[in-house]
Amino acid sequence: MAADFLRRHQSGGGHDEETWPDTMRLLILIYTELTDDGPVLLDFAAKAEEARVSVEELRAEVEWLVEHEFLALHGDVGGVARLWVNPSVAFLPGTDPRVAAARHRFPYIGVAEGGMSAGEPVIVHPYEPELWEAVYDAQRDMFEAPPCFSSDGCAIHGPRTS
Repeated sequence: MAADFLRRHQSGGGHDEETWPDTMRLLILIYTELTDDGPVLLDFAAKAEEARVSVEELRAEVEWLVEHEFLALHGDVGGVARLWVNPSVAFLPGTDPRVAAARHRFPYIGVAEGGMSAGEPVIVHPYEPELWEAVYDAQRDMFEAPPCFSSDGCAIHGPRTS
């Protein structure tokens, strides 16, 4: 939500809903491609088609997300980008967010209390290993043993048996 809030805040709230990029939706389409603790390989043409936006719009949105450190870009060859996702945005259960944060010196990004009604709806804390350690400690259960919301089980917990 922080990416979407920041985008809307920077626009001054005045934008055409029909042409405004849906930052959160595009970011979700990117981070659902996460595997382990690795990068996402984003095929701009395929993902733009899936998102029903132009390749140029998707590229512009990815550039904005990289500029604001929600993503890190490491190469773009033949229309396929190698992107790393800031773990304050998304991570796979069982991965250590401290490692990804350190790898790219990602800031910790969060939504301010009050969200969009706050004067500054997004709080960006510069990269500090101690902060990421505190985040990990405060949410250890979520990182190490996340809940399973599927009645069928999941990849982490295995199939459910009754």
